Amino acid sequence: MFSKTKPADAKHDTAYGDTKTASIEPTRSLPGASRQSSSVIGSSTQVHGDINSDEDLTIEGQVTGTVTCKQHTVTLGSDSSLHGDAYAHTLRVSGTVEGHLVALHKTTVHAGANVTGTITTPCLVLEDGSLFQGNIDMNPDNDIFTSVFTSQQPANMPSRTSRDHKRPAEDEITAHAHDAQTSEADAEDSH
Repeated sequence: MFSKTKPADAKHDTAYGDTKTASIEPTRSLPGASRQSSSVIGSSTQVHGDINSDEDLTIEGQVTGTVTCKQHTVTLGSDSSLHGDAYAHTLRVSGTVEGHLVALHKTTVHAGANVTGTITTPCLVLEDGSLFQGNIDMNPDNDIFTSVFTSQQPANMPSRTSRDHKRPAEDEITAHAHDAQTSEADAEDSH
């Protein structure tokens, strides 16, 4: 019925009824424009230490330490390895984790993932084919959410690394040995 076509580079201004040729301009980032950004730790990268991120973080490599991404998502890829703790708004796990996972919103453990430790989150998805060994706390009123996600640096939450998971500090060993000796002495005195 209508056979009129417009050239591809023409733009029609309906307010004044005339056609103008549109110029092609490169897209520019505006200084105040908010855009979603993310960081990636590549599969050939190893990080030993703590990571603090104010943007989404994808880990494809190996991390030993604490990952903190309070207002964003941490994604652990299928070949990734985390030996330590992760604190994030949302956690997506496809790799190997040994430590504590704390997510304010949701944690998803995908098929093929292997998690050993504690998961604290109000919403948890364990997909078929994922492996999990440890403890789960799904109490949305857990104190850890308040202490981690409402303060900048939680005073009562020391940074933990994989060595913290494997052996207690020397002063803790000494304290336990002293407690055991005191208990044995008390038992002998009571006889």
